[in-house]
Amino acid sequence: MAIIHYDVTFEKCPSLNQIKDKLDSRMGLRTHLVKDSIEGCHEWPHIGLVRESGTFECDECDDSDLEMTVGSSGVRISCVPSSTHPYFRESALAALIDLGGNFEAKLHPYIAKRWSELSPAEKQVGWRTQ
Repeated sequence: MAIIHYDVTFEKCPSLNQIKDKLDSRMGLRTHLVKDSIEGCHEWPHIGLVRESGTFECDECDDSDLEMTVGSSGVRISCVPSSTHPYFRESALAALIDLGGNFEAKLHPYIAKRWSELSPAEKQVGWRTQ
């Protein structure tokens, strides 16, 4: 399975808890955050010195999950397309942009809606087709 990475750069990176709060309010759903233990002194391209890492899970969004790694200059989202609903992934990217992140790709228009406002067709868009 392919893992897809999205890097969002920041002047001042948010914490995982700040990201969770923004993501929950954006989607109108409650996510679960499980923080990982990390070894110090890891530096990654695009996101800098790693500060914290964790897995976000959303049972209500078709049991989706994705990982986020917060660095000194950016946040990396890592996900497997077949286990991450596109709405959850795009909402996570939008939450990072809301928190001041820079991401140049265009996001799907349905991120302006909460999960409960999506039509059945929007909830199925591109889901588990990868």
